[in-house]
Amino acid sequence: MSSPHELAGELQHLDVLVVGAGISGINAAYHLSQSCPDRNFAVLDALESFGGTWLTHSYPGVRSDTEIYTLGYSFKPWTGSPYASAEEIRSYLGETIEEFDLGHHFHFQYQIHEARWSSEDQYWSVTGTRGPDAEAFSLTTNFVWMCHGYYRQGEGHTPSWPGMEEFKGSWIHPQSWPKNPEIADKELVVIGSGATTATLVPNIADECSHITILQRSPTYFFQSPNADPLADQLRGLDTPEEWIHDIIRRKSMADMQSMTQIQMLHPDLSKAGLVQMVAAQLPEGYDVETHFTPRHLPHEQRICRILDGDLFKKISEGRVSMVTDEIECFTADGITTKGGQHLKADVVITATGFNLTVLGDVAFYVDGEAVDFANSFTYRGIMFTGVPNMAWTFGALRVSWTMRADLVSQFLCRLLKEMEATQASCVVAKLRSQDASMEIGPFIDPAQFNPGYAQRSRDLMPRSGSKPEWQLSLDYWAERDVLPTADLHDGCLIFDPSN
Repeated sequence: MSSPHELAGELQHLDVLVVGAGISGINAAYHLSQSCPDRNFAVLDALESFGGTWLTHSYPGVRSDTEIYTLGYSFKPWTGSPYASAEEIRSYLGETIEEFDLGHHFHFQYQIHEARWSSEDQYWSVTGTRGPDAEAFSLTTNFVWMCHGYYRQGEGHTPSWPGMEEFKGSWIHPQSWPKNPEIADKELVVIGSGATTATLVPNIADECSHITILQRSPTYFFQSPNADPLADQLRGLDTPEEWIHDIIRRKSMADMQSMTQIQMLHPDLSKAGLVQMVAAQLPEGYDVETHFTPRHLPHEQRICRILDGDLFKKISEGRVSMVTDEIECFTADGITTKGGQHLKADVVITATGFNLTVLGDVAFYVDGEAVDFANSFTYRGIMFTGVPNMAWTFGALRVSWTMRADLVSQFLCRLLKEMEATQASCVVAKLRSQDASMEIGPFIDPAQFNPGYAQRSRDLMPRSGSKPEWQLSLDYWAERDVLPTADLHDGCLIFDPSN
């Protein structure tokens, strides 16, 4: 793969600039190489290597929360256990880059600061810094494809609580896990109730004196082994890995669809079933009502997966305690809750989520005017009104991220080929006259999906309309049929608007 200093000399102008070398960026690079082989493109990333989330997250136990048969790519078989560690996922991504000869497109330690579109020149001018010395660089590109993910890699979200300055112990956010944390034989409080807590705690519980999980409200958990019996059976029959991958991927997608439909149609039944699954893993009489019965419905937030009951085993062994309460204040040696409990802590781990980023914190300008994405509408969750030749990959939320990323990549390659066929140098999303009366809503409908990170960043995100063309669809199975055949000339996309 290319070093940070090769890009400026070799690729001063690009047909397509892909920003981000995680799962989405690698997916984009594959589809560009296959569908648009004549396009000159590069993938830039601010980090030192590929992987995105799976490179920056290094806390103990970090793994996928969805099956790799679907989090992985349709074109690259997964041959391991259904749920993989970050190291295994990065290995898989590296194999993908090598197998499809994509390495020469990737350039690392490139931090993009600004992108300026010129209608006169019909291209973007991109500037930023590169390498460990933050040397300035610039390039031009016809099309910008943002594949940066949706949260800031540099730091996680830590709320502000009264008395934090009084606490004499140490702080850790899982997104910035230290190489040698001093947690052996320590009293730990882990603040949070999501997937990070569920994967981290079982992997450090035996090292600590004790862990208390402090959550404001419970979440849903689904317990399963880290194995797929059908995949194991097929491998025992010497079935080709490509067949196994396709079969298990199809099965997993069907399972996800059935689960989503049940959650939407029968929310109370789904809730009862999930809570009962947790109760069966804990000692008789455990207060499941307080600690494992969420206030929200299953379809409103992601469900955390517990592998082989590891978290529940540590709770049953007494190594992990649950406290469901809010924080009143910090003290020198711990936390006082609003319910009056004092939780002693030598170390506080804030597994409190992440900060969502809008377009990678790149400053975009169109003909000198700064773009405020909060005032734009999203075209199918892919493009933005008034911003020419720019798109982003925002993956699926209820199912594996990559499943929608794959649809977006195919759509954008089709769009690029249509631009070539019609000799259009520019395409921009624009509301039609019939869209003037539609209802306006947030980018992600909170009635459908409302985790904390989405609510915290709601005012930064683009708007959606009541018509499907101007929405981010959360229904992957419907979008799977719509996006591949969506009419590119229905008036939502204007080709060469200045001509």
